[in-house]
Amino acid sequence: MKLANRISLVQPSPTLAITSKAKSMQQQGIDIISFGAGEPDFNTPEMICDAAKAALDAGHTRYTPVPGIPPLREAIAKDYTRRGRSVSPDEVMVSVGGKHALYNATQVLFEKGDKILIPSPFWVSYPAQILLAGADYIDVPCTAEHDFKLTPERLEALLDDSITGLILCSPSNPTGSVYSKEELAELGAVIARHPQVVVFFDAMYDRLYYEGEIAPDLVASCPEIADQVLTFNGFSKTYAMTGWRLGYTIGPKKVIDAMSKLQSQSTSNPTSITQYAAVAALELDDMVIDEMKQVFKERRDLIVNALEKIPGVTCATPHGAFYAFPDFSHYIPSHFADDMELANFLLDEAKVALVPGSAFGAPGYMRLSYATSDALIEEGVARIHKALSSLEK
Repeated sequence: MKLANRISLVQPSPTLAITSKAKSMQQQGIDIISFGAGEPDFNTPEMICDAAKAALDAGHTRYTPVPGIPPLREAIAKDYTRRGRSVSPDEVMVSVGGKHALYNATQVLFEKGDKILIPSPFWVSYPAQILLAGADYIDVPCTAEHDFKLTPERLEALLDDSITGLILCSPSNPTGSVYSKEELAELGAVIARHPQVVVFFDAMYDRLYYEGEIAPDLVASCPEIADQVLTFNGFSKTYAMTGWRLGYTIGPKKVIDAMSKLQSQSTSNPTSITQYAAVAALELDDMVIDEMKQVFKERRDLIVNALEKIPGVTCATPHGAFYAFPDFSHYIPSHFADDMELANFLLDEAKVALVPGSAFGAPGYMRLSYATSDALIEEGVARIHKALSSLEK
């Protein structure tokens, strides 16, 4: 059976070998500490689960409108209006997770000949989805010196008539960096001078922001580019609902309608029960989220302080999400050929699983999720410290 050529454009994740090996070792009874999980370790709040049960009891188990049930689209629009944007329900579409929302958007907006700027470090699925749409991407490395963020001067130098898209993620997966309102406004002023550019603003971690209630929003910071921006968000991270699979897009009605048309021929509507649970999520008292965020903030401080004590390792303090992104390049190539070899060493010797930075377009770094207990953070980083210190002797 012949495979379609398009699937050859997508390369297997460089982390699959590490993940598979770690799971195999765990199945053998080996004590592995994993910092790979991209999901909260909290249970979904009880009120959300109760709403799902109520939806079942009420018989909400049938097809829904493709772009989502009206109460959910209205609740999302209301939530964003509260944040300082004017959003109507017909500018909102819900999908089967944030990844699905992004995929729908790339399919209806990008095609052969398009060039999309992706600042790196980037989330692993951005390049793959762009290639599957037939477009090309340009990797724009951003350094720790600038907190892994794209500057307006750099963006201005890169933008010309050949560039049709830009992806921004704030708070960032994998770095945890966050664009300020002022930085977004400055980027927006550059984008406004290039009306052919479509901006994907991935705000999946916006409530997990340690300097305020919600991380700054691109359109709220620069309203004049609203017609050029698609905002992506969801319920997985904020509400500990990773398995519920629900994300959403906010954007111009014309694009939302096109995405709905595409979704009608693929998954159709997201799960009905999850949608009713999401309405309840948006009605949660902020205290529920703040309690989770405070725990993550304490874990952030714990893991960054521990990593900084490892010889040769530096780690910027993340301002959002739940990832640390330390620089391990001190050990490359002096001890290891690349970060994959280093990751394998730490798995074998320290019994700790990390995600190599090369998966995110940043070789030499490692991503550690601190969505795990204090005890495992302390033990895991201590193991890394011990294993790497042995190399310096």
